[in-house]
Amino acid sequence: MAAAAAVAVATGADWTVVRRRGGRRRGDATVTTSHLDAPPPLPLTPIPWAPSDPSLDPARVSRLLDRARAAISRVEASRLYRRLLLPDSPLCCRLASLGPARLSLLGVGSFESSPAARLQLALAALLRRDLLAGASATADLFDPVLSSVECAVAVALGFAVPSLDDGCGRRVEEPTLLYMPHCEASLYDALLAANWEPRAQLRRVCVLGNSFRRYALQAEENRSGPAAKANLVLKAGRFAWEQRIDEAGDVDDEDWFARAFNETSWHFFEVDEDVDQRTEISSQALSFEKLSL
Repeated sequence: MAAAAAVAVATGADWTVVRRRGGRRRGDATVTTSHLDAPPPLPLTPIPWAPSDPSLDPARVSRLLDRARAAISRVEASRLYRRLLLPDSPLCCRLASLGPARLSLLGVGSFESSPAARLQLALAALLRRDLLAGASATADLFDPVLSSVECAVAVALGFAVPSLDDGCGRRVEEPTLLYMPHCEASLYDALLAANWEPRAQLRRVCVLGNSFRRYALQAEENRSGPAAKANLVLKAGRFAWEQRIDEAGDVDDEDWFARAFNETSWHFFEVDEDVDQRTEISSQALSFEKLSL
């Protein structure tokens, strides 16, 4: 396989966030009330991205693909996944109503080096198989730390890999499930900003990621921390239907399962079309700034 084949360009919805290269993955940032090492500003316009390691070792690709498939089998057999899509559950009803035609796994990190990231990739692969509606449904995957080997494995599993970075300002054009495991609050905020208007746009969006309720608690505890600056996350949390992935004790009692899926929630956005969201969020941000003084 040629190195160029490792990256499949996803058209129309390209997304990346370029950060410093290295072993740290976006998902490694724990959900805390402050970050001493704040991420750099997100890009305002799309910029090109390519794997930092252009080498493509077929033996590494084969080994990693085997490990990824083993992780998929492990998650599929887990208590978490068996209970996740129970027929007639409130979650399944909402997913059926959404009818996602696209799945995006954003911020997965290096799944070659991280067992937790492989479990997150495995969950995304299963959701892609079991949830996406129609033959035209698509899936993509991205993290700026991905290597060419990881891109090749992603493509082999049915995921396209974008070649542009739009700072998570991804406006969805179809019902979309965005799985964003353990991303920073600013990334969720950027996604919401891109889909805030018109009012019905957020109905196309489902976010599986850090708990917005938890961010609200963090914002109350630390009014100068990252959560307090994520104005749209705080606003959306007021009208989002949220269910934690481990709400019924469904995360299996294994360290890597706990690391991969802790503090992870489903979010659906129940938008009132009679509400001017931009006016409300501006008022809320102003009130929050006054409280912070």
